[in-house]
Amino acid sequence: MKIWTGYSSEHSMNLVLIGKFKQAKDAEAVADVINKLGEQASKDNAYAIAHAPPEDQRFSDGMMSLIRQFQLYTLAPEELGQFSSEHSVEQDGEKIRISTDEADVSAFIKLFVESGARVEVYSAHHYPDTPVQAD
Repeated sequence: MKIWTGYSSEHSMNLVLIGKFKQAKDAEAVADVINKLGEQASKDNAYAIAHAPPEDQRFSDGMMSLIRQFQLYTLAPEELGQFSSEHSVEQDGEKIRISTDEADVSAFIKLFVESGARVEVYSAHHYPDTPVQAD
């Protein structure tokens, strides 16, 4: 009898990103940007862009319009799928909490930092009961 053993790099990261902004209106604006980028990324099938050959990794006209509108010039085409991947966004006052099982979260971090947020990233596997702190 043969026993087959398989290994995989698939792993649920269970990441939490928290962005703390100076004012609640700043957090509201960023939550709106995340929503708009997610809608456009879904329309563009942005997840496929990251897996395309480098010469085919381009922004759609709709995404370019959003990038110009929100001045998000550090985003790369291969990062756009992060906005259409499975994640939750909760905005509470001046804080935004994003939960995702994905390992790639650079687009969210860039958006938070460029919008003036202080950012915290951790694994909810290791810190399952960590509340969003009010500083």
